[in-house]
Amino acid sequence: MEKILICFLFIFFISIQQIDSLLIFRHFNIQISNQLAGNKQLMINCRSGKQQATKVDFLPFNTVWTLKFTVFPKTLIWCNVWMGPNYVHHAKFNAFIGKESFIHDICGGRKPNICFWQAQEDGIYVRNNAAGTFKLMYKWDSTNIKKL
Repeated sequence: MEKILICFLFIFFISIQQIDSLLIFRHFNIQISNQLAGNKQLMINCRSGKQQATKVDFLPFNTVWTLKFTVFPKTLIWCNVWMGPNYVHHAKFNAFIGKESFIHDICGGRKPNICFWQAQEDGIYVRNNAAGTFKLMYKWDSTNIKKL
């Protein structure tokens, strides 16, 4: 009986590695690109559930910030971004939701395993990986934040 159980577990784990549709425990990336005009910096801060937020990063023009993670049930990562130089314009958005519908409809699929966001002058865009096109998802709103 023990040998049968070991064989079953071995075959099960091998088959899981072969199933491309399995989302849980898959490695994924969020990337945010700064394409703001005039060499403006982008201030980024993201967080996942009850975990500690990422450090605040200042992203120079034409560079990419990356967050690597493993997908678990109910994974949710949201980000706050502010447009420099005065950081008055702000956007808050769900950068990743661990559901096939979000990955397919928003990120455009899992190949590659990246949900790619881009900050532009009029707002935050997401790239559809399959089509290679960008769609405006969030417009900047003005906030009253204290000087840093």
